[in-house]
Order: sequence, then C-alpha cells, then structure tokens
Amino acid sequence: MLLNVIRFVRLPLLLLLIYAVARFSIGLAGVPYAPRGNAMFSVVGVSILTGIIFGALSGRVGGFGWLGTALIGLVIGFFGQLLIFSGTLISYLADLNTYFVHWDALNVPEGTRAPMREAMTARASGLLFGSLTIMVFALIGRALGFLAPRPKGTIVSDNQVISTSTGDSVPVAGTR
Repeated sequence: MLLNVIRFVRLPLLLLLIYAVARFSIGLAGVPYAPRGNAMFSVVGVSILTGIIFGALSGRVGGFGWLGTALIGLVIGFFGQLLIFSGTLISYLADLNTYFVHWDALNVPEGTRAPMREAMTARASGLLFGSLTIMVFALIGRALGFLAPRPKGTIVSDNQVISTSTGDSVPVAGTR
C-alpha cells in the first residue's frame, strides 16, 4: 500500500520540494522574513492544503480506504517535515542565514539564534507531530470527499464505481 500511496502523492511531494528549495533560496537571497517573505513559500501551508485535497481525492479517485487516507497524510506530512529538518540542518552546518533558522521559525526570542541542538530537537519533534497533524488534515479532507469530482468514465451502480476504461469495480467512497 505504501508504494501505491507514494505514486498517488507524487504531485504534492514535488510541490513540497519546490517550495522548500524556493524558501531556502529566498532566505539566502536576503529577502526579509517578515512581513511577506515567510508567507511566499510555506512548506507547512502546502502540506496542509495538499493533505486536505489529496485526502478528499483518496477515496473516489485513488480508491483508498480510511487507512490509506491516513497513510497519504503521513507521507505528505513526513516528507514536508523532512525537508524542513534538512533545510535547518544544512543551514546550520554551512552557517547559512535561511528562513529555516530564523528566530520566528524556531519559536525563540526575537533577534536570537537558537543553538543547533535546540533547533534540531524542535525539528525532530516536527517529524512526528507535523506528520500526524497532516494526517488529521488528510482525514478531514476524506470526510469532505463527497465534494470531490468523480473521475471521468465512471458509472455508479449499487454502491460500486465501475470504470468504463478498465472495467474494474471498486466500492464507492464512504461505503467501506
């Protein structure tokens, strides 16, 4: 199931990578963190949005059950948090001033720089709690999945979705 989930969420993973690289780059370029710099490329924001959207699509389009939807959220959340962890680690090791080590991003007093150990401990906890948070958003998206469009070429009959292109039959989302 994990490989199917990874195939299903390739687009969110690519978007997260693009946002993380852009966030890293604009920090290096000296774009001020506030008021707008931080909001331009938010890895957490993209994680939340893609978690909700792909959670909503997980049943009707992906054919996943609730467990698969939870795994979708965990994969998106973990990848986003892994990028944040990596960006922070690279920034500290190379002594780079990026958004990943900004005082506000690490919740330390204004104008200070968190010691590397403190920053990496916070980022390590994000690997767990950030992943679980996006899993919750994916499950919320799944609950809203009735708003998601059905794939073209499907016929709904007796709580089954029958694809006209493959002939495969799967239960309708929400009936599992």
